[in-house]
Amino acid sequence: MPLLTRRDIGRHHGLTWICLAALAGMAGWLWWLGQDGAALGTVAALAGCLGLVLPPRERMAALPARLRALPRILDATPVLATLTSTPGYGLGWFYQPGPYDEVVHLVNGILAGLVFAALLQVDGETRGPRRLAWLGGIFGLALGVGWEVFEALTGLIGDWTDTWTDVVLTTGGAVLGAVLAGWRFSVFTRPARAPR
Repeated sequence: MPLLTRRDIGRHHGLTWICLAALAGMAGWLWWLGQDGAALGTVAALAGCLGLVLPPRERMAALPARLRALPRILDATPVLATLTSTPGYGLGWFYQPGPYDEVVHLVNGILAGLVFAALLQVDGETRGPRRLAWLGGIFGLALGVGWEVFEALTGLIGDWTDTWTDVVLTTGGAVLGAVLAGWRFSVFTRPARAPR
């Protein structure tokens, strides 16, 4: 059987394709602005996103069952996170005045919380909003602190205020994302289609 079949491609959600096209458009825009390095980095990020979302995980027995059952609409989340962050790195928006950095941490926290809660929920066990908020908060705190440690080790970090606000926003976003997923909208909790 080929690595990627037409049926596999058909399983992907339209939102994912739109986000991938927008990321390709971002690379073109950065190139047009003369930001060749940023454009190349965005193309590399696009390739990474494709490598993450295109594989037919529903029929990859080596993957944990929770990953195989994750709803395909959530494949858009890493692409959206990349799309949200790209201008910050490519155009230096992280270092300019304004709320861009804070918005990125909040949005990416929400996206991560959605995926985390969906991974929890694919087992069909009922978890109330408080439990999902609590679990999302723990996950978001670990994610936010982990990212800030990475920033410190690589020299990307700002001042102490930037560090603690980024952690708080990532944590709060993850709580919000987990609670949103906990509403049990069918779009987030419906398992991916099994292969035929």
